[in-house]
Amino acid sequence: MDMQVLRERAGLSRAEVAFRLAISETSVRNWEAGRTEPTMTPKKYLEALRLFKCTPEELAGASEKSINQRHKRKPGRPRRFPDHNQVTQVTQVT
Repeated sequence: MDMQVLRERAGLSRAEVAFRLAISETSVRNWEAGRTEPTMTPKKYLEALRLFKCTPEELAGASEKSINQRHKRKPGRPRRFPDHNQVTQVTQVT
């Protein structure tokens, strides 16, 4: 379960989550997209648990899953760096 599923399971919109936690809607969107992890004060953390109707483990797992999904390489997307096994040795000619 990721952050979006957690929010939808609680029957909330991004705007509702943002309003109730007194954060920006962009922050909620970034959590769901895996761009950022939720960082909250202990008071907000407890409010988030009540809001999402979840356990601390579910909230942590959802955050981690969102981050991991963001960093998966998409099929057909070119690699930024060559594989270490494919690097050829360059010899110097004098």
